[in-house]
Amino acid sequence: MEHLAVKAPLSLQEFCDLMKAGLGLPDFEFDFENETEWGLVEVSGIEYNVSRPYESGTLEEWDGTVPVGCNFGITLMVAGDTTPVAVIEHDSDVLAEFVGQKLADALGRKVYHHRTWIRVGRSVPRARVFLPTVKRP
Repeated sequence: MEHLAVKAPLSLQEFCDLMKAGLGLPDFEFDFENETEWGLVEVSGIEYNVSRPYESGTLEEWDGTVPVGCNFGITLMVAGDTTPVAVIEHDSDVLAEFVGQKLADALGRKVYHHRTWIRVGRSVPRARVFLPTVKRP
């Protein structure tokens, strides 16, 4: 799983609509609980999960690698039921770069790739920042 984060003054619906348009994704399904709301869509073995907690600071509380101030967490999960771990790690890193840059361009904001979760007990902190390459009007 690749973990990205961003700070944006958007509703969850607005964020997911921009992500959908920027990445050519189908409609997200939405749900919520007491601390957060989220949108979820799965395409070709990849799950895109966008979480927007209700209170600021919650993402950093849940995950110390989240940059301060981010209010959206994006998890990209590559299905690994039949694929070797080395391939999944490489493919998910390429996926994180592709999604991170597309999202930065769609939002006109920095997108942070802050962590890769490999398996229970094994995560790799990341410090990649994707900057918008396209100026938004």
